[in-house]
Amino acid sequence: SQRWRSLVFAGRITNELQARLIDVPTPRLADLNIDNSSGGYRELSLTRVGAPLREITLSGVVLDWGNPRLRCLRSLRLHGRGPTAGELHAILSSSPGLEILDLSRWENPWEYGRPYRDQGLLFLPSLTTLAVESVSLSVLWMLTSCIQAPNLRYVKVPAIGQLSFRDGDPIGELARLCRGPLSTVSRLFVIYDQAGGSCTLTHRDTEYPPSPNTRESPLKLAKRRGVFLQTFPIYFPVLEGDRVRSSEKNIRRFIQEVVQPLLRDLSVEVQLDLHHRWPLATDTPSNPPKSVVTDLLMNAPVVTHLKVRSYFDAMEVLPFISARQFVPTMDGEIGQDLCWPIPLMETLTVACHPVNQAKILESLEGLITNRGSRIHHGAAVAPGQADELGEDASHPSRLMKHIVVQDRYERPFKLWDSEQGWRSC
Repeated sequence: SQRWRSLVFAGRITNELQARLIDVPTPRLADLNIDNSSGGYRELSLTRVGAPLREITLSGVVLDWGNPRLRCLRSLRLHGRGPTAGELHAILSSSPGLEILDLSRWENPWEYGRPYRDQGLLFLPSLTTLAVESVSLSVLWMLTSCIQAPNLRYVKVPAIGQLSFRDGDPIGELARLCRGPLSTVSRLFVIYDQAGGSCTLTHRDTEYPPSPNTRESPLKLAKRRGVFLQTFPIYFPVLEGDRVRSSEKNIRRFIQEVVQPLLRDLSVEVQLDLHHRWPLATDTPSNPPKSVVTDLLMNAPVVTHLKVRSYFDAMEVLPFISARQFVPTMDGEIGQDLCWPIPLMETLTVACHPVNQAKILESLEGLITNRGSRIHHGAAVAPGQADELGEDASHPSRLMKHIVVQDRYERPFKLWDSEQGWRSC
């Protein structure tokens, strides 16, 4: 063990093996990779004498997080029970060259609900990958409020819980962390699931997050580019009345403080997906309020592609985007200014049920009539004139170019474009 530079183990850690690994002298050890499949957690004692570790990957294993060798890290991947927010802050502050931080399936009940006290900024200029899933609230607060990572290229924070929307929380800091990763993608998807009431911001054409995998090589993980943010679903049987309205307010806050700032200056294509994942779900309100959908349509002005997925009632959307609407205020009240929802929309995809197919086609005709020419502050203008309005024009609308109508299985059967009009597939 005196000459070990790397320790890799995957399998069941028995009591005998755990005892043999206690305080084994490993002065040259640089890489520690242990995947414990025995269930539960095993405490391993790493000798405190030796060179700092370079890469740590642990699953189902607990270390002495105050060990002086846990510094100058390049990669830290902890899947399972991990350090407290304060212990993690100390490790990160002594590892300015950290490139990968991957935390998932955190299990530290003493940390839930405990506000984190700011211990100072963490400047991590080499950090490119930040993947955080199911960690304690205090750890999430610490990471979002303290980390400064100008070269960040990949961020994953799924299941942003309701507890992280309390007064004074740093939920808006997610927008700051994600600006770098968004510069690496060609298209961004904003996905709202009406069945569960969750909102997803991602570069992937799916609302399902990438699965944590400790066996994925650090080199492969470091090559990831993009962003995945997702709020926790808000519609459950235990949420009723005021609690549902409070949860919807939280989602609207996520849209206004995270989604909207990120979309404001993007130069990439943005697609807004509206869908209803479980059409027969019994825990969804029979008449879910439309405030979340309205906020998405009004607070995502750079969206160029709108997709209304199967089982989402397209008639909740089409009449709304066919006319100018009052801009809602931050508290949800109706404002005084009128503007076009998603004014840069060029393509529209709509899935419809046979029952409302005729209404949808009629509504699409109205949409084409109202938004078939460029519109600026309520007046139709020629394409060249709209471009000459300059930077003072706040997102002048673009010409609608393409519409795809799909059946309930999302198979296209009717197309429209600005040159040929309607035609069957």
